[in-house]
Amino acid sequence: MSNLLEVIITSDCNNTLWTSSIWDPHTGTNLMTYKGGGTAESRSLCLIGKDYLASIERTKPVLHVWPLNSHQTVQGIRFILPGKATSFAVSPDGVYCIAGIEEKIYLWQISSGNLLTIINRHYQKVNLLKFTSDGCFIVSAAEDGMVMVWSLANVVANPEVELLTQATAGQHDPVYIFSDHSLPVTDLCLSKTGMHGRLVTVSSDRTCKVYDLSSGEILLNIIYDEPLSSVCFDVLELSIFVGTTEGKIHQFSLTNSPRNRDILINNDDSAKFSGHSKAVNCLSVSLSGEILLSGSQDEQAILWHIKSRQPVRHIKHKGPVMNAFFTLNVDTIYKQEFSPSIILHSLERALETNLDEVNPIEILINDVNDFWPQYKTNVIHTNTSSMELENDFKHQEAEMKKELENLKKINSNLYAISIQNAFNAIPLVNKSKKKKAT
Repeated sequence: MSNLLEVIITSDCNNTLWTSSIWDPHTGTNLMTYKGGGTAESRSLCLIGKDYLASIERTKPVLHVWPLNSHQTVQGIRFILPGKATSFAVSPDGVYCIAGIEEKIYLWQISSGNLLTIINRHYQKVNLLKFTSDGCFIVSAAEDGMVMVWSLANVVANPEVELLTQATAGQHDPVYIFSDHSLPVTDLCLSKTGMHGRLVTVSSDRTCKVYDLSSGEILLNIIYDEPLSSVCFDVLELSIFVGTTEGKIHQFSLTNSPRNRDILINNDDSAKFSGHSKAVNCLSVSLSGEILLSGSQDEQAILWHIKSRQPVRHIKHKGPVMNAFFTLNVDTIYKQEFSPSIILHSLERALETNLDEVNPIEILINDVNDFWPQYKTNVIHTNTSSMELENDFKHQEAEMKKELENLKKINSNLYAISIQNAFNAIPLVNKSKKKKAT
């Protein structure tokens, strides 16, 4: 199965057999199962690079991590979180991970386990967290209806790290704050171009909003007849797929520019995918752009042919499908030996450290810290006068000028030789042509 281009990763609310599983989208065959992680929280299942699969347990403050080629979780390391998380995401390069715990956002460095910062700007529980494709920005959405965009560099880089405590944490300013939704945000999706693209959000207030991240302005406000639960772009980002709590999936084209910013969509007017009987929890589009994947509360994941809007395959589950997405097939899944490129470490639970356990180290440095660089000689002068140092600098400057003049002469000679050779080659070509003509 290593010749597959892409696979499907799903998880449901019934953890009796497995926590998550990998499927072949062409045949519906189960390729790999991951056990021992309880029930995965909605939209918390994600890959850590090309080595691990991670998810938040729904009932406990625990992060579970599996090597991609193993049924069991990572041995010897326990990832205990400061509280029960409701959202989780990993940066595309596998360096950072973020978790939403109540109304706070916790940011860790995966390789060291260091808790870098705690963001506290939302007023209610954080439902969604996502990194942009380049990993430079974070988008968070909460039950307070607010969507915030954060710069990872500004959040991590604190000029007074030694003074940062649990009480003073979270004093960061987001790049954008979108407060257009009146009810909790249920899902969001980002363009592949990151901050140069668009952000789409859906909410229980029956609206789908499209934002331009480069300017921070709202482009469209699409109003439906039903509460919305999920959203995703197609491959070319020419249209969006919106899932509702009634089990319907609407397709909306972004290429037909409307006259007004507010658009009212009726059930009879929009293109629909009808097959689910309950709320659509998650949506994903294949890399080929031909297949749409949907996971629902009706305990099944359905693969749809986008052009015909007909179901291609049903993948039955034992409980409501909370996570389902397409991803590139990774060779690590099928290997016996596992040699990860990403280092894991247990996560810190607080910013404050116990200063009594830290051993002080004295470092003797020179207090003089000039901004402009100075020339330094390889020979260490002791008890030398300023006149001698000045003579040494003049001598070095004279030698550098001589070397520069020699390099100029060599360069001019090479240029002259190359020009002469080019002119000498022209008559030879003309003579050969005349011989052929005779």
